[in-house]
Amino acid sequence: MRRIFCTQLTPDPAHNIELLDVASPRPRDAEVLIHVLARPINPADLLLLTGRHVYTPALPAPVGIEGAGVVIEAGAGAGVAVGTRVALPFGGTWTEQLTLPADVVVPLPDDLPLEQGAMLCVNPMTAAGLLEGLREGDHVLLNAATSALGRMTLALGARRGLRMVAAARRLDEADALRAAGACAVLRDDDDLPRALRAAVGDVPVRRALDAVAGQATARLFECVGEGGELLVYGLLSDNHALLPAAQLVFRDVTVRGYSRLRSYAALPPARRQALGAEVVEAMRGGLLTSAVEARYPLAEAAAALRHHARPDRRGKVLLTSEGP
Repeated sequence: MRRIFCTQLTPDPAHNIELLDVASPRPRDAEVLIHVLARPINPADLLLLTGRHVYTPALPAPVGIEGAGVVIEAGAGAGVAVGTRVALPFGGTWTEQLTLPADVVVPLPDDLPLEQGAMLCVNPMTAAGLLEGLREGDHVLLNAATSALGRMTLALGARRGLRMVAAARRLDEADALRAAGACAVLRDDDDLPRALRAAVGDVPVRRALDAVAGQATARLFECVGEGGELLVYGLLSDNHALLPAAQLVFRDVTVRGYSRLRSYAALPPARRQALGAEVVEAMRGGLLTSAVEARYPLAEAAAALRHHARPDRRGKVLLTSEGP
């Protein structure tokens, strides 16, 4: 079978990959063998391919953090039937075949398009994880609200009964953000703390979600209520998250990083399954779907990466394969 590997680390990810012939894997006990049919290109893939990820791989390294396919073989005790369509949460998915523990794949219903299922485990599951532990009625503030993940977080939060406040650099998509689930839409600039007070009054923000880093982190920190927390989960503008030192010392606000894989692995299996079922149901209802702009075969991954880098891109780029 064929699998894509990262073979070098340069600023151009399209130059850093190679499609190699490798031995087909076989499932061990409690594992399944999946014929992978679709895999999206994600920003985290680019971080790995360009050496910007916190994890530095030993080269050559498998590539791909999510996808979907069909189970073609099951090890003893796997509990997942051959022929089941599944979403893949990790494992180097830019490959024709892949083995994973049966308890980490997410079964997909027949009426959910497999391409949407291939995009289930990063953005939708990240949105679900970012909202874990909150209670109905809590106020949540997030920046980068116009991103695909931002919109999904708004939609899932509103579905859970949370009061979602969206911050964006521009307000030309304010109506769309309200339609997605925001109770208020604010400009993400130095006036954000004052604008938040004007929008929601003295109701404290229980959690703020930072996808941007840099000075944006400091703005969100100022908006969080006492006893609340700030989750930093992205670095769209900077490799550093800035914090106001005096507030950090004298206020009761928790700051922590959020990693989808780390948080997903820490969940009890039953909770992982419940989150997967919730995300699947929301996706079936149209809340968490993603637009697809282009599809490329696995052998044309370099062209797919160049397409992904286009400034006018408006949808996901997928690497696809024929069925088993």
